[in-house]
Amino acid sequence: MASLRIKELCKEKHITMTELAERMGVSLVALSQSVNGNPTMSRLQEVADALGVDILDLFDRQTNNIYGCLYVNNKPVLVNGKEDIEKVLKEI
Repeated sequence: MASLRIKELCKEKHITMTELAERMGVSLVALSQSVNGNPTMSRLQEVADALGVDILDLFDRQTNNIYGCLYVNNKPVLVNGKEDIEKVLKEI
């Protein structure tokens, strides 16, 4: 899966992760658990909104030219490259 750039974006915007969590109305622990685990699309959108960026800006896109969201069994799955698509195909 793609690397998230949340800490990098916070640094660029001169805010801490604690301040980001406060903007989102969640605890730092909840934010950390959700973004370090398997974040939902809604959580990623909340992070992007709180940072004032597009959701795609949350991802490190330097190494791949495939980005998107696939719906598998009515559930969104973020993909960032051929490897992610191959993994999804093996799981269905």
